[in-house]
Amino acid sequence: MPRNLDPNKYDIACIQEPYLNPVNLANASNLSRFWDVVYPSNHHANLMRSQTLILVNKRISKNNWHIIHVNSPNVMAIELISLHGKVRIYNVY
Repeated sequence: MPRNLDPNKYDIACIQEPYLNPVNLANASNLSRFWDVVYPSNHHANLMRSQTLILVNKRISKNNWHIIHVNSPNVMAIELISLHGKVRIYNVY
């Protein structure tokens, strides 16, 4: 499904049950051209498989968003900051 996300149409995608390769990463080579792949805060420290990802369009400056630490492989969040205020987006499995 991430392959079908049009970066000209979407800015953020919350993915559940992502395909992860044997080293526990998404196939970022297909995604990294247009998307920043965001993993849960404890993705590599937790033995449980992460069930969520957030893709952030690279058109959104990294100065305008950051990861919110959530200690779970099944919940993650980012915060977007703009002139209009802040918005938090949670991906809960």
